[in-house]
Amino acid sequence: MKKKVDAEAVLKKLAEMRKSIPYIEHAQPRSGDEGRMMLDDLAPRTEEEFEYLAIAAGLESLAADVSSAIEYARAQATEKALEVYYTAEELARDPAHADLIPHVEAMRKAYERDYGKPIPPKPKG
Repeated sequence: MKKKVDAEAVLKKLAEMRKSIPYIEHAQPRSGDEGRMMLDDLAPRTEEEFEYLAIAAGLESLAADVSSAIEYARAQATEKALEVYYTAEELARDPAHADLIPHVEAMRKAYERDYGKPIPPKPKG
């Protein structure tokens, strides 16, 4: 006999997991209709189908939130890395810190390789 899925327990566990993810509070807000649209579009015929679709919607929602949290963390890390670059570039202009020149050049090349464009100028202010 096949064991019945406990959708409520699975969804509760997904909610607990969501709370433990760093930067999740910065996830892009989604429409509350997303999971409901999946349920409506697929028109579950049985309670079991409904529960599986609810779990699928919960997993999809969690995946979208994790992706958004990663995007936020990556943007924060890039911003901090650019701050380091701008500071190193400024210091490298002083002959006393000429040893920073190869590091600045390496950072510039890495950025251009990864982003396909030059490092943007330091913002004024």
